[in-house]
Amino acid sequence: MRFEPEVLDELDATQRAQILALVAEVTAVDGTDPLNEAARMSLESGARSARHILLVGPTGPEAYANLQHTGAAETIQLAVAPEARFTGLGTAVLATALAIVPDGATGAVWSFGDLPAARGFARTNGLRPVRELLVMESLLDTVPSLRLPAGVTIRGFRADDEAAVLDVNARAFAHHPEQGAMDTADFAARRAEPWFRAEDLLVAERDGQVVGFHWTKRHDSALWEVYVIGVDPDLHGGGIGKALLRAGMRHMADERGQRVQLYVEGDQETAIGLYRAHGFRTTHKDVLYAPA
Repeated sequence: MRFEPEVLDELDATQRAQILALVAEVTAVDGTDPLNEAARMSLESGARSARHILLVGPTGPEAYANLQHTGAAETIQLAVAPEARFTGLGTAVLATALAIVPDGATGAVWSFGDLPAARGFARTNGLRPVRELLVMESLLDTVPSLRLPAGVTIRGFRADDEAAVLDVNARAFAHHPEQGAMDTADFAARRAEPWFRAEDLLVAERDGQVVGFHWTKRHDSALWEVYVIGVDPDLHGGGIGKALLRAGMRHMADERGQRVQLYVEGDQETAIGLYRAHGFRTTHKDVLYAPA
């Protein structure tokens, strides 16, 4: 008997548990999580930010796809149980996901970790790479000294900064389909996460105006993340981004962090150069594939 993928707009507790168990198994085998933060948040009770395609076989969940609207694309994240690979189930779930992509949108598939098996799967299914996201890391044992541009101060986030931070974020990441789309609901959801602390969101100010921010994120006692650095695009080249990076690294080191990671688009040469100058090195690569 062949089991068919099921398209779900909402998940019940059993389905959420099945998906999380499948994702944990895939992560343990592949060494990388098949879902990003947004996809994991869409699995929380009451969330309706994604559509879900779930294939459950006689022994449990065998394949899952998470479908989210980001800009002009519907991004798909796919997890296939190790024992169910090379059976056509992954292709079946992918086909179901691509079939429900709305008219006018493009279906695109994330491959986290750029694994050889994923590259082969993409070729087999007629997908080509269209975007790269690099993961870079650095130690926090030596942090460059902080030099603030004239008139700029850096402080912790206050609740009345929200509108200004969202405005800078939207303009700084107008080219970025996920980050640039962050709205008040997204911002509130992240502030509600257990890792959020106002003092970890650094805000750069000049003449009473927010001109940039560096949102740092603690993963555990040792590992931190440059979650987002955004600078008013009208002020690029003025040293604000560098100052925010250094201020954030100093904050993480003062909080006893030992290493820091970040995500950056593979075509953002200026940002990559800044990070390399501060000791960051590429450790991981994610690739977005789209139909050829």
